[in-house]
Amino acid sequence: KKGFCPFCSEKRNVMDEKYHFPLPLALIVAAMLVLAVAPLPYGYYTLLRIVVTGTLAWGAFVAYLDRQLVLPWVLALGAALFNPFVPVHLGKEVWMVIDPLTAVAVLATWWLLRPAKHKEEGA
Repeated sequence: KKGFCPFCSEKRNVMDEKYHFPLPLALIVAAMLVLAVAPLPYGYYTLLRIVVTGTLAWGAFVAYLDRQLVLPWVLALGAALFNPFVPVHLGKEVWMVIDPLTAVAVLATWWLLRPAKHKEEGA
């Protein structure tokens, strides 16, 4: 089955690397986290918790499959912090620091988990 690589848009066999942490996902989640420092309706922050928890949990899974040692634990802790089921209530000032730092962490996770082919090319 041929498809487009989410890292370079090259058409190739998408089954070569079954689990990805795609760049579009990382960019959207990072943008949502940066936007969260603005005063927005409560529903946005609930949506943010759901999206970030899912993204960080997926990243932890992919990092585990990539045989990373520390990254899966860091991402799992982040997912626990953002989880919408048992919310962690922190002040707005604290979240204004955590959200942008998490945005950087999501982008760094994409960089660390990009496919080996792209690591070798420096992409």
